Amino acid sequence: MENCFSFGSHAEYYVENMMGRYITIDEAKEIVKKNEEAGLVMQPFNSQKIGGMCSCCGDCCGVLRSLKMHPRPAEMVQSNYFAQVDEAECTGCETCLERCQMEAIEVDDGIAAIDLIRCIGCGLCVTTCPVDAIELVKKREDELYQPPKTGAETYMKIMQERGKL
Repeated sequence: MENCFSFGSHAEYYVENMMGRYITIDEAKEIVKKNEEAGLVMQPFNSQKIGGMCSCCGDCCGVLRSLKMHPRPAEMVQSNYFAQVDEAECTGCETCLERCQMEAIEVDDGIAAIDLIRCIGCGLCVTTCPVDAIELVKKREDELYQPPKTGAETYMKIMQERGKL
C-alpha cells in the first residue's frame, strides 16, 4: 500500500487531497525496508531535487513492465551501478533469479551470471544473496550520470533529446 514517497510541494498536494500522509524519517526507513523485502525496485525521480520516489514491481508498474520488455533495459535507465557476481562465492541457489525484475541473471553450471545489458543496478539481487556473492559496482567515471538539479531541467533535457526543443 505504501510504496511511493512525495517530497515538498508534491507531498503537500497529496496530503491536502487526502491521497497521502506525512510520515517521520523512521517511518520512511521502515517503509523502504518493507518495500525492499517485498522485492520492489526503488525508482527516484531523476533530478537532484526530487519530488517523488516510488518502489514498484513489474506486475503493477507500467514503467518497469515496459522496461522489462525492452531488449536492453540498462540503456533505458540512468543508474550508476551494476550487479557483479563473485563466482568463487556463488552457490547457485537461484535466490537472485527470483528477485531480478529485469531477468538479467542466469545460473549456468551452478554459478550466477549478470547480463549487463539487462541489469538496471537496482540491487535486489544483492540484498537477498545468502552468501553475499553479489555486489553493486560503481560504473567507470566516464559512464557516470549526474542528474539535472531540478525536475524542470530534467524535462528540458528530455525534450532536447527528443528534438522537441
